[in-house]
Amino acid sequence: MANHESVFSSVTEIPFVNRVASVFVHVTDLRRSAEWYSRLLGLPMMEERMNGGPVYWFDFEGTHLILDSNRVNRQNLDWDEGMMPRIMFEAKSIDDAYRYIQEKGEPLLELERHGTMAFFNFRDPEGNTHMACWSEQGDADALITGQSPILPRVGGVFVDVKNIREAARWYSDLLGVPFDEDVAAQHIYSVPVISGASLLLDQNRYLNQESFTEVFYFETEDFEAALAFVRSEGFELAGEPSYFPDLSEFTLLDPDGNRIVIAKMNERGK
Repeated sequence: MANHESVFSSVTEIPFVNRVASVFVHVTDLRRSAEWYSRLLGLPMMEERMNGGPVYWFDFEGTHLILDSNRVNRQNLDWDEGMMPRIMFEAKSIDDAYRYIQEKGEPLLELERHGTMAFFNFRDPEGNTHMACWSEQGDADALITGQSPILPRVGGVFVDVKNIREAARWYSDLLGVPFDEDVAAQHIYSVPVISGASLLLDQNRYLNQESFTEVFYFETEDFEAALAFVRSEGFELAGEPSYFPDLSEFTLLDPDGNRIVIAKMNERGK
């Protein structure tokens, strides 16, 4: 689940930046969730972001985190919960990206333009929904330090798939990166990205017939300290921690039951 920071070239111009710009967590009570994630990471609440809008966001280095209440979306009669995105991909040109997705995926509703930004949602062939977004200001990274052993950095974002080989081909084609047939024989496929969170296609949920999903993982440099911290602070664990040769991990349940993984890569896995 380590990040991959190699630059790839493509014969054709791909209208997306090859990285995960943001990951979405869908919530019911925006303030409650913003306070929970801020407390987990040892960050102050940004009250100016609790301005009546539907989202609260964390400008992490690499890949941002967006808490989305979908308050505005629910007022749209053409919207349903299957349209909630998991990942935001940054578009170089929103019009080119829309035409590109018309050929490769399924755009949802119409492209929306709001001043200096524009976006649309789309589905992959397995039904996962994502967002393509363009902004005139770009998507600047911010180096944030929190008072917690859990780092304010999204290490990897999961996309559940049933056919990992076909999904890996589709995402590789979407972002214009090489497809690795050997890696596609495994249960997790890391799509190469230039920076930020790893893009992890995960077949384990399907193979194990698990009804839940894991959204993303935060990184920690001290696994036992992170585990002691969440236990002492009363965060809800989903099961016991797991120890593998290449990583150690445990899973938390946020106030809406979203499963958030905390992970540390061990020396062997680096």
